[in-house]
Formats: sequence, structure tokens, C-alpha cells
Amino acid sequence: MKSIPRLMCVLLAIAWLGAQDIAAQSADSDATTDASPPAPIELLKSATAELRRGHRTEALQLARQLADQPVPRNLRSATADLLLRAGDPDRAVKLFDQFLDDSPNDKPYLWQRGISLYFAGKYAEGAEQFEVHRKVNPNDVENAAWHYLCVAKKESPEKAQQLLLPAPGDLREPMDEVLEMLRTGDPDGVSRRMDAIAASDAAHRSARFYGHLYLGLFADAQGRKAEARKQMESAVRFADRGYMGDVARVYADHLQ
Repeated sequence: MKSIPRLMCVLLAIAWLGAQDIAAQSADSDATTDASPPAPIELLKSATAELRRGHRTEALQLARQLADQPVPRNLRSATADLLLRAGDPDRAVKLFDQFLDDSPNDKPYLWQRGISLYFAGKYAEGAEQFEVHRKVNPNDVENAAWHYLCVAKKESPEKAQQLLLPAPGDLREPMDEVLEMLRTGDPDGVSRRMDAIAASDAAHRSARFYGHLYLGLFADAQGRKAEARKQMESAVRFADRGYMGDVARVYADHLQ
């Protein structure tokens, strides 16, 4: 008769261990659920916030994490923007192209894709993107400058000068001088215009940024890498945390 209580104890122990195993499995399941990837929109917001703080490494990690997931169609262009700004233009090109697969009519508006193509070494495609962009933005000297750069890299600075896109009426400082530099090959006018704008002038910081950026781009197009690096580093010192400021940082890294 003493065997019956012992059997009951064994059965109760087995039941308890089984309950513990089920609880552990449930906890593991909950942990797995908690560890599921963040929603794409949340990753996008977090990466954008890191860029605004100037945390480019963290922004790039989040942007790549987002790109590793199936990116919803409505977030592809924004994800590509993040990848470019954070320093991964190759993946940015892929996302821009995926976006265009579904929205081909948006191609003229994607100047950002052209910049990504330049950094990815796809100069002919980059030049074509800037040519298309001019149809919707004919007065942008920056578009003409990036087109010049792509043609110079693919062909020669002389060919880029011949194919310079018109960009009349860009009122930003010192864009008239930048366009003249691309047309004539003389960068001195850009430097003089930057120096003529007083430090107290509201346009001073922006003019210094754009002046150095495009002096650097011009030097790069001419194959003068040391001068390009010097000018781009100066541009970064005047850069804000907006889109082109981030592009300047990517460009400075690209020239190292």
C-alpha cells in the first residue's frame, strides 16, 4: 500500500515539471514576439531622428535594417533618401529603382537618385537622371553641376563643359558664379562672391556651404582630388543637418 502515495508523488512531480516546461515555452514565445523587427515606419522615423541629431552611424544602421526588410512601396523613396544621406548610396540606388518600377512617372523628380548614381559610379545613368530632372526643374544650378560632374567622369571635363545644362535664374548665393565656373572653367568668381558676403549677412553660412561644395565638386570633376577634399571638408564645416548637408558629408567620405 505504501507504493500508492509514492506513485502519486511521482505523477504530481511529472505534472509540475510539465507545467513549468509549458510556462517556459510560453515565455520564450513571448520573448520572440517582443524581439520581432520594428515596423518599417518606426525604423524610418528613428533613422531620420538620428540624422537630425548628427548620429550618422546609428542612422545608417537603422536605414540598413529597414532596407533588409521588404520595404513597403510607399516607403521606398524615403528609405532610399535615408540610405543616401547616411552613407550607403549603392543600396539607395536599388531602392530608388524599385520605387520607379511601380512609379515610373516620378522619375523626373528624383534628383536624389542622380546623386546616388554618381557615388555608385554609374555616371551615364546619373547624367541621364539630371537631364530628365531639368524638365521639371529648369532653373537649378545644382542639377547642372551634378550633370557636369557625371559627364566629366564618364567622358571628360571638356565634354561636360560642352554639354552644360542651362540653369538661368537660380537666385541662391553663389549659384550664378557656380554656373559661370562650370561654363568657363574659372573657379575664382565663386571664391570672390563668397568673400564678398559679410559674416553678419543672413546668406553668409549658406553661401559658404554651397560655394565650397561646388568648388569641391568642380575640382573632383577636374581630377584634382586633394583640392576637392579640401573644399568638401570646408563645406562640411558650414553644413546644416538637412539633405544637402548630409550629401556633403557623404561626398567628403567618398573623397577619402
